[in-house]
Amino acid sequence: MLVINEVAEENFVRRIAAHLAAEYPRAVVTLPDASKAPVEDLPEEELFSLIRTGIRRARGRGFDLESTIAAFVAVMFEVCPNFDNHRLCEVMLADEEIEPNARLDELLNVLTEKNWEAIRETYDPQAWHPAPEISGESDPVENAAAGTDARGTNQTDFLETVMN
Repeated sequence: MLVINEVAEENFVRRIAAHLAAEYPRAVVTLPDASKAPVEDLPEEELFSLIRTGIRRARGRGFDLESTIAAFVAVMFEVCPNFDNHRLCEVMLADEEIEPNARLDELLNVLTEKNWEAIRETYDPQAWHPAPEISGESDPVENAAAGTDARGTNQTDFLETVMN
């Protein structure tokens, strides 16, 4: 069963890679070493590695549908790999009133180009290869699920302020 799951996962990675190559070939990725390359110029294994990171991030946000995970990864490539850590995105992706797999669609429908520009400015190339968890530090995904940021601030109030 483990082998079947591994094969299925690699096939999923390949399908996302094909989608990115077809739809976002010129999306420029800044890698952790500060080099930049469009998706179409990334070596296959590098691209697959970045996609695997994206899949882990998406699943960490509670997404389990392939279509939602693939869309999440596409946003990482098109906007920035840490878009989900932007405070507005964290709040929306943790909204318990919305079914987890519908949260990304809601985010994409609500954010304006001005919001996306602000998110692009937070591009962190290290998000492509996240460091191992360090004990004692707060986890932004867990914080988002709890409705608070790293400072314990209620994000729902923040979202209502931004959206109004």
